[in-house]
Amino acid sequence: MDERDRMLEKAREVGRIISQLPEYAYLRAARREIDEDREATEMLNRMRDLQQALMEAVGRGEQPSEEQQRDFAELQERIQTNARYQALISSQANFDKLMDRVDRAIGEGIRKGEESRIILPT
Repeated sequence: MDERDRMLEKAREVGRIISQLPEYAYLRAARREIDEDREATEMLNRMRDLQQALMEAVGRGEQPSEEQQRDFAELQERIQTNARYQALISSQANFDKLMDRVDRAIGEGIRKGEESRIILPT
């Protein structure tokens, strides 16, 4: 097994461990809850469509209509007060923090590897 294979095996192991952590379980549960909430799903889909329409208008150099802007703001407010959406955002933020810590740990490993005087075969 060469170094790349060992690295990929360790990455798979990190992924397996992450899948067992509470942050991941909470995120999966929150996503499932949103998927099962028809009203929240419809609001999110409508918001995505409105956001795309607004971005397309801006991309064409046009000002989005007052109605589009008002609809987007109202929908955004409704979504943000949805308890399941709040749970999703919170669990996503916690998972992102975990992944940032994992990324920093990998960065630390790279820095230590660069500083090492041991030369590994390639």
